[in-house]
Amino acid sequence: MSSEKDAVEKVARDALKSMKNAGFEISDRFEVVVDSKLPFMGYSTKRDGRDLIIISGQALKSGMIEGLLIHEMSHIYRINTNHPSHNHELLNRVEQSIILRSHLTEDYQIAVIQQAINHIQDLYADDVAFKVFSQSMRFSLDQLFDFFLSWINDRLIDSESPKTTWLNIGIMLNSCFALSNMARHNVPDISNQAGNKVQKLLSQTNKRMREVFGYLKRFMTNLKENITEKKFEEGLTKYLIRIIELVN
Repeated sequence: MSSEKDAVEKVARDALKSMKNAGFEISDRFEVVVDSKLPFMGYSTKRDGRDLIIISGQALKSGMIEGLLIHEMSHIYRINTNHPSHNHELLNRVEQSIILRSHLTEDYQIAVIQQAINHIQDLYADDVAFKVFSQSMRFSLDQLFDFFLSWINDRLIDSESPKTTWLNIGIMLNSCFALSNMARHNVPDISNQAGNKVQKLLSQTNKRMREVFGYLKRFMTNLKENITEKKFEEGLTKYLIRIIELVN
């Protein structure tokens, strides 16, 4: 365990240095913890007033641990620089407003709304992370493409139920996130693999869902760096309303 901890601490120091060298310095007052049971790659939070990055056992074996840490540090940078996308008071206000006005009561409904918001936060964090990647040359375009391709599912869940509809919207959101991130950072679609998977996915939907998918992809792709809190809140609210339209 100590060797694992030492290895993680070394990678964290390297990632912190890469952030600083790229002009995105954050405080070194943070802790990295490995949670072997975490079902996804990682996340950042706060504990006792300090930034805390939780990473999964899977992330340790992925070969992209430094990239994950840079991504999570980019979230910390966005919070510390007061970017609207990481204003938790604003995000909670929009989320609660949408939940109340749309009468969402099921956990799976709220989970998709949170997923939609998280994708916007991740896109803004990746705008920082990719600038760090370009300075440190940590990952090849092929590696980044493989990562984003893994987010795209070419099959919807074939079952008719209210929950299934929401889960399928989550699948569409993941695909939009991957495509828009690739577009924002000029990650090439090798042999049109991502495009083909998305076309197969959309072939299982109706015209209305395809139209909303196009809107969501454009919204994610065209997120602006310099945006006021008011404009961000307005855009985020409209984005979430369009998602809910798919189930009404």
